[in-house]
Formats: sequence, C-alpha cells, structure tokens
Amino acid sequence: MTDKNQQAILAHSPILSGSGDTPCLDVFLAYARKHSGENIQGLAFASNGTWPVLGFDKGSSTEAPQLSVTPIDGREFDPTKIFELRLWVPVKMRDETAENDILALEYRWVNGVGAVELTLTSGTDSPQPNESKGSGNRGWLHAVRYLEHVPSSNSAAKPDPGCPDEESDQSSGGTGATHMTALEFIQEEDKYGNTVVVDQLLTGEWN
Repeated sequence: MTDKNQQAILAHSPILSGSGDTPCLDVFLAYARKHSGENIQGLAFASNGTWPVLGFDKGSSTEAPQLSVTPIDGREFDPTKIFELRLWVPVKMRDETAENDILALEYRWVNGVGAVELTLTSGTDSPQPNESKGSGNRGWLHAVRYLEHVPSSNSAAKPDPGCPDEESDQSSGGTGATHMTALEFIQEEDKYGNTVVVDQLLTGEWN
C-alpha cells in the first residue's frame, strides 16, 4: 500500500445457530465453509496445544466439515478439545484499493461464548454486503507481519506465529524465514484522542 494507515471499516456480524443461540463448533464450521469459499487458514486453540489450521479436510462433507491441521509430535488433534477457533480467508494486500474492497475476513468462535464474522473493508462508506448483518466501525488499518518460527528440533514442522516483524525480507538474513501477514484496526479514543489498536485480523497463509 502507498499509505499503510489508510481509512477502513470493521464490520461485526454475529453468527448464530438456527434457533438463534450460540452455535456449537459443528454449526460454526459449516457456516465458515459455506461463506468462505472453502479457502481458509486458521488457529485452533485447544486444551492440548495450539494447532495451525491449513484448511478444511477435503474428504469431509460440506454439512459436517472437518479441519485439516499441522501435526504436532506426540499429540493427537481432537476437535472436542478446542475452546477457541480463528479462521480467516487469505487476502493479499494490494498497492491500490478501491472503496469497499475486502481487505480481511475472519470467522471467530469461542466455546460457550459466541461466534462472529469480521470483515475489514477499505474506504469510509459502509460495506454493502454487511449493512443488514452487523455494525461497522470506522478507523484506520496498518499492515504488520509476524515471523514464523520453525522449532530447531523439528525443521520439517510447520511454524508457529512469533513476534511482529515489520522490516523488509532482508531482515531474515537470507535464512528463508517466512512471515504471516495481518492488519491492525486502529481507532481514536473519544475522551483523550489517543489512537489505539482495537483488533487485528490475520490475512496470510502458513508456509
């Protein structure tokens, strides 16, 4: 982008079950698969570890989708142990954006708390697809990157997200380090006028 702090809108759309209640994990996954176009990445926070999500299992049905995750040595992925799930659609940031371009799209679920669809769009107008689904907050966005770390004991393992790294690719020193991209959503406080990061949406793909 030519302006990393361009204006943007973050819309929140609650995801509910058919009865209007907080959805169970299966209902949430079916919603995310239907509305994401099936191309997702993510993070599954479970009681036995944090699992990078690589997409939906191609062998599972649309009505009952299963997640495909990065294996963790010595542990078995069990969906019943998930207490929080973040899924996002990979979006590459363009140098120039038009009004209402979708810059980030996430689906979040917390067991027993609720689920929400988050859409970050460019510009100052309310995004048309979400006007009837949820509220939109105006602010600015800032692009950041997270260095993906590969455990030294298992160089073949998929990396976990590390610390923010906003330097150029040369900062990796030619080691082949990869990055996970994200967009921070920034707003101005009403009382003092300070700008604060109120949310962050991931946009990249695991390498």
